[in-house]
Amino acid sequence: MKHFIIILILFVGVLSASADLQAQQAAFDRANTLLEEQEYTEAIERYKSIYEEGYVSGALWLNIGVAYTQLDSLGKAKYYILRASEFSETEEIAKQSLDVVENRFSRRSAVLPMLPWDRFFNFLDNSLGIAGLMVIGLLFLNVTAALLLASWFRPEMKTLFNKLSIVTIVLTVLFIFFSVFLSLQEDWYETGVTIADQATVYNQPDTDSAVVSTAYEGYTMRVYVEESANVAGDNWFYVRLANGLYGWVNREAVLSY
Repeated sequence: MKHFIIILILFVGVLSASADLQAQQAAFDRANTLLEEQEYTEAIERYKSIYEEGYVSGALWLNIGVAYTQLDSLGKAKYYILRASEFSETEEIAKQSLDVVENRFSRRSAVLPMLPWDRFFNFLDNSLGIAGLMVIGLLFLNVTAALLLASWFRPEMKTLFNKLSIVTIVLTVLFIFFSVFLSLQEDWYETGVTIADQATVYNQPDTDSAVVSTAYEGYTMRVYVEESANVAGDNWFYVRLANGLYGWVNREAVLSY
């Protein structure tokens, strides 16, 4: 009897989950219909109600971005399209949509060249990724172990094997360090997008402090959420601009993820 009750509970749970999914799909279809009917504001409200229930997908983010594009709210459009680009099923079309949005911005923030180490770590992240870097590091570690073992069995080549093992252990440390550093970066900051027409970046979380820069709509930056909350509560974001400068910006002017 006890086993029957457990099975019954599991069965009811599966049915409940299935019903929730069907309800969210129906809501998504209704929002899509509103989008096609050019009822963009209502469509956005329907889409947001879906992700507030915990259901997200690339198509959901992308459609919200499309709706905001039609409303000419390009900062928000860019934000949601960027989120859609993180899903494999919408990555390519999101990149194309992002190009369209970028070309529609009437004003662009002056962006100095990205710092060399930022370009380097962006290249590693985009080409190999955190997991790829860790795998390569572990492979070099195994090669190091194999070289050390080989030096025991081939004493006449011990010097060569030892020199090679030094090279491979250095590469092991570097690749594992790169992987850990990128992983920590993901924990340290979020990506922020300016949604206001323009946002002033201050030296301190105070409008009377020195101005660092001006971020126009659509400008992306790194947002240090934890430090922002610890220092300035819910009113300011501590950000790092693309050129390496740091500052504070009003939270209402930026969306982050």
